[in-house]
Amino acid sequence: MLRFTKMNGNGNDFLVLDNRERKFSAEEMGRMAQKLCRRKEAIGADGILVVEPSLRLDFTMRLFNRDGSEGEMCGNGARCLARYAFEEKIAGAEMSFETLGGDQHAVVDGKSVALDIAPVCAKDAVLDKTYQDDIAKLTYSYLVVGVPHVVVFEDTVRPDVEYAAIGLRMRSCFELFPQGANVNFAVKHPNAENSYTAVTYERGVEELTLSCGTGSTAVCIAAYLTGRGGETAEIHNPGGINCVRLVRSGDEIKPTLEGLTVRAGEISVTEEIL
Repeated sequence: MLRFTKMNGNGNDFLVLDNRERKFSAEEMGRMAQKLCRRKEAIGADGILVVEPSLRLDFTMRLFNRDGSEGEMCGNGARCLARYAFEEKIAGAEMSFETLGGDQHAVVDGKSVALDIAPVCAKDAVLDKTYQDDIAKLTYSYLVVGVPHVVVFEDTVRPDVEYAAIGLRMRSCFELFPQGANVNFAVKHPNAENSYTAVTYERGVEELTLSCGTGSTAVCIAAYLTGRGGETAEIHNPGGINCVRLVRSGDEIKPTLEGLTVRAGEISVTEEIL
């Protein structure tokens, strides 16, 4: 049997695998993600988080999305993995680790984890451009926060079915976004400064998720760069609130993402489900 820990960051849920002995290849872990992350048919999750060794830092984080693809980075996933690494004595309460999306630094304080995300280059952001297809005409911004993100600011909240349909189309517009992208829809709260409601269609998960940490960060950065918001923001995802802080130095923006994590339980997986 294989053992996993089930965790979530504001509803963005994962199966955590300790692969420090490198028993499993990337191909095997991709297949595990496809099999185990199915809702109702298996355990169910947005992806598999993997701890592996690092020659430079405390450990290496890898992410395998529900469709089996390997993602560069995940903000909520990184916060969950930081808590797991601390509780399993892989690292101290303050730690640094490698990801394909750059080095990350985290501080664990009980259930809350603050993550210093790898810096984002402001001059590489594409701001307030027009996207149009058969079902929508939107203004969007594009930036890379560990993974590619599209941010769409709107005045009113749409039904989820519309977010899912538009998100799928934009995520798959490879002419604009050659690697695909997570698509974030944000509406500013009318009575709260620097506070947004946000919903994310996630590449690799291929549906709306309850929360996206790098997506929340992308919303804050895009709002800041387009003059819609300041250097801090509360992002209200369906699964909970992510708090984002930005520090800018020239063209470099250093984001910090903070929110709650949940360690739901330990799971033994049978060969039958694989």
